[in-house]
Amino acid sequence: MKELKLVQPIRDLDVLQKCFEIAREHDAHRKTGEVCWELILLIGLNTSLRVSDFRRFKVSDLRGKDYAQMQAKKTGKEARILINPQARKEINRLLAGRKPDEYIFQSRQKDSVTHKARPITRQRCYDIMNIIAKKAGIEERIGCHTLRKTFGYHYYQTTGDVVSLQRILGHSFQRETLVYIGVVQENIDESMMKMNMLTGRRSR
Repeated sequence: MKELKLVQPIRDLDVLQKCFEIAREHDAHRKTGEVCWELILLIGLNTSLRVSDFRRFKVSDLRGKDYAQMQAKKTGKEARILINPQARKEINRLLAGRKPDEYIFQSRQKDSVTHKARPITRQRCYDIMNIIAKKAGIEERIGCHTLRKTFGYHYYQTTGDVVSLQRILGHSFQRETLVYIGVVQENIDESMMKMNMLTGRRSR
């Protein structure tokens, strides 16, 4: 829980763009079977789903679909999220030619019982996100909730609709949602920047 609170959303759209450029540069040189970094960003930033959930998607779950549907591992609730048209177009492009029954983020490790490929672990996704963040010059702490928080932050900044966002994220209270997406912390930081009367010097 402490780690969850420390993780902040990526607020700057230019920095987000840089993250996509880094992911695409990696993907341009990736070998067959390696994870597509751009897909991690696209799905994580456009579905509001947790890493532990969207890493389990198979190609048939998303390719050609208008909605991302998944039973949340943490809560057991059914999630049905509309994928905006531009994100849908890019996801379909990146999934073209892949087998319907394979995991979108497929690990090289195989299940010991079925001998079929597993999805990548939550830790692997965390590692990829941290590599991207480091190359993008992001200094704030990055974690598995970064993409979900970033979705929430920009959804709120675009719509101002905390009621709908609360429902999307499955929170019980609006303040919980605002704390989660970093808006409360952002307001505190802005207020602290104005606290310049305690230095013994007056502003001129």
